[in-house]
Amino acid sequence: MLYNASRIDHLGVKGHMTMIELISEVENIFQKHDIFYTYELLPHHRHMFRWNETMRDAGMVADNVMLDFNLDETHEAIYLGLIRVPQSYRSHGIGEEIVNLLKLYAKEHHYSILLESAPENMLFWQKMHFSTFLFEEYGFWMMGYGGKNKQLFKVKWSQMKPQVYEEACY
Repeated sequence: MLYNASRIDHLGVKGHMTMIELISEVENIFQKHDIFYTYELLPHHRHMFRWNETMRDAGMVADNVMLDFNLDETHEAIYLGLIRVPQSYRSHGIGEEIVNLLKLYAKEHHYSILLESAPENMLFWQKMHFSTFLFEEYGFWMMGYGGKNKQLFKVKWSQMKPQVYEEACY
């Protein structure tokens, strides 16, 4: 069952998806497409979904992470560290479903979504209405969704970056 924005969450606020509902909806997407997954909640609101096999993609570390994101309540932002659908499940709209779900959560909570994109993936993110706001010296574009302007993305990223890279050690 897909998320129903008219439901009342545990706080009694109509129309706002809770984090528990967000995780449940991501799980529903994986189940709907018969994709095996495990879910981990790591420190600092880091959420990770893993597949049962190692994925190998050009330019990426070989591992089994399908989705990795941080929810930063302090900076009202979601950092989308990775979204990678297993090869045999690609081109079925699964990544788009997940991104649209994250966008809905961000919109309801007045959050931004920030991510790093390799140049070859920018077309997908632009199609999903993300905009570039910074080119990092290591060759990736910083992209954002939901902010009022690019300067807001830059400020949030400068505040979040130290914590995001500290958490990458987990």
